[in-house]
Amino acid sequence: MKFQTAALVAATLSTSMANAEALQPDHQTLPEVAVKTNKIAESTTAPIKKYRASQARTATKTDLPINETSQSISVVSSEQMRDQATQTLAESLRFVAGVDAGQRGRRGLDDFSIRGFVQSDYVLRDGMRMAYDLSWIQAEPFGLERVEVLKGPSSVLYGQTGPGGFVNLVSKRPTDTPMARFGMAFGNYQQQQYTADISDALNQDKTLRYRLVALTASSDDQVDFVDRKRQYVAPSLTWDISDNTSLTVLTSYQKSSYVPIRGLPADGTILPNINGDISFKRFVGVPGLDHYDTEQTLLGYEFSHAFNAHLSFRQNVRYNTLNLDGTFTEPSNQGLLANKQDYRRAISIRQLSAQMWTIDHQLAANFDLAGFKHQMLFGVDNIRYYLNRYYANRSVTPLNLYSPNYSAAVLGNVVTKADSTGTDELTQQGLYWQDLVKFGEGWNLQLGLRHDRSEINQNRITGINIQSNAHKTTGKLGLLYAFENGWSPYVSYSESFVPLVGSTFAGTPFVPETGQQKEAGLKYASPDQRFSTTFSVYELKRQNVTTNDPVNGPSFSVQTGEQRHRGFEWEATGQVTDDLNLVASYTYIDAEVTKSNSTNLGKRPILVANHMANAWLNYKLSAILPGLSVGAGVRHIGKQAGNETNTFDVPDYTLFDAGIYYTRDAWRFALNGKNLANKRYMAGCSSQSVCFTGDPQMLLLTANYAFK
Repeated sequence: MKFQTAALVAATLSTSMANAEALQPDHQTLPEVAVKTNKIAESTTAPIKKYRASQARTATKTDLPINETSQSISVVSSEQMRDQATQTLAESLRFVAGVDAGQRGRRGLDDFSIRGFVQSDYVLRDGMRMAYDLSWIQAEPFGLERVEVLKGPSSVLYGQTGPGGFVNLVSKRPTDTPMARFGMAFGNYQQQQYTADISDALNQDKTLRYRLVALTASSDDQVDFVDRKRQYVAPSLTWDISDNTSLTVLTSYQKSSYVPIRGLPADGTILPNINGDISFKRFVGVPGLDHYDTEQTLLGYEFSHAFNAHLSFRQNVRYNTLNLDGTFTEPSNQGLLANKQDYRRAISIRQLSAQMWTIDHQLAANFDLAGFKHQMLFGVDNIRYYLNRYYANRSVTPLNLYSPNYSAAVLGNVVTKADSTGTDELTQQGLYWQDLVKFGEGWNLQLGLRHDRSEINQNRITGINIQSNAHKTTGKLGLLYAFENGWSPYVSYSESFVPLVGSTFAGTPFVPETGQQKEAGLKYASPDQRFSTTFSVYELKRQNVTTNDPVNGPSFSVQTGEQRHRGFEWEATGQVTDDLNLVASYTYIDAEVTKSNSTNLGKRPILVANHMANAWLNYKLSAILPGLSVGAGVRHIGKQAGNETNTFDVPDYTLFDAGIYYTRDAWRFALNGKNLANKRYMAGCSSQSVCFTGDPQMLLLTANYAFK
């Protein structure tokens, strides 16, 4: 930065002197001075200009360019999230190829699937696991610099994950230049939001920098008796100890209070009901009783040291806590009574307290050997997770969905679920190795191997102690050729695993579920790195799935189940012209249960759309008015299976979004609209008794002021 500034000043002075001397008729004109600067490489944690990221750390834990990575990865920038007025993680993922987000409605969790598999439990924060087998807390998008989505099995670097892939949330960090931005937003359904984002240096040489990100927000909902509140604050500190050593401390505290929306029956929403349509405003819970309060605290650091140009060390450490106090009314799988009006339901009580330690040591070595360039990574990571949980149920009388009388609800006694109440403890250790090899004119070979040791102990108040000890080795292999014109064809194979707790009728412990993916694709990045596109095809299998024991009855399980997903994805991101930004994607998924002892054999799994297509355009209208721009988006989700036996479908739907933005001096104003046509639709169903209402029309007016 100092060199660029000095060069700019020198060029300006030279030009000024030349112009001044040109006014003197007898003076000879000075020769033209050409100034060249080296382009600074994009950081994988710094803000992304426009929408397109050229690098992502998630796929390899290195700063490898996306166009040299032999696996599908998508990046959503904070600028894109700002332009689309993103309020939840699910909303940030809606334009990513292969991802269907918010399938279970607005229940206060980050629900999403990747390549047809529900992956909500597999969320990383800054490259480390957020929770074990639970996804109770929504992430706060305002605290994120980017969201990275890695598609397909990825256990080789991160341990136990589902086969679809995972989402990595990259936190905002202290910036190199000072900034101070404050914002407020107001919208329908009593939406209110206030934000602050401040970063500056704490010393003269700017080696010690801080950042403070804060938000408070609240809103109501189209569903009666539903509201939500959330607060978020994230202080962080970066210390450049030397040119080769850096330490970044990342902390955050998040609190939310939510009344969850748990669903409506298919009869009267997407299927006929003799009583007519059920209002999407209908609340199926007990007003004043249903609530969902969460707290989450993160405290950690990232330390890095370069011994020399060829050898470096990185250590990431985090401690996080999670607390949940929730009581929510859930629709019963028995659904409507014979009159098709009264809806069976039950009350669930959840009280959770969890603590989690994660630590990841990485040693990276770069060297040349016999014409091959190696970027080798050795790592050891550990997870220790402790959960104290209390589960209980209460009965409640059915609710007439057409003429509800909430005061007539009769509640039963609280009954503790002894088989679910107690403590869970997980210990995981992983040893991994990766080698990124470059050779020839453009060949890129990726090799990876990992061995995991996982131990799970579940102690219940009944005195029952359930243990699982799993050992698993997973691998990854990828080959890519990067042409000089920006095109990069690739093939890859990757694996995943998830330990299971339980045993067969004979007492044999369950082995881990496994995932395998074969993928081939073609990537393109423009010479100026402002635009990229990816085409990919894959076959993805989930194996060792538990299914009913055909000999000893449905009370017991055997691991003979399998799902097979095949698909095609296309995605394009970046600047088409200086004035036009584009995000577009298309997804096709052919999903089938290929092995099962249940009635779902040969059927399409629920919550898997056959087609998805999305597009978002942002265009500058500077010719009309400097600082003015507009955005427009369309989202299409194809039909889904409504239940496991595929007796009915969830209809497809298409939604339209838009935004208009105006920037003048330090001010930025925006008006965003989602589901502009206020379309009534179902986001998905888990059975004929439980379907999840989609989002209504949402309008939000935002004003931001930048002091620096």
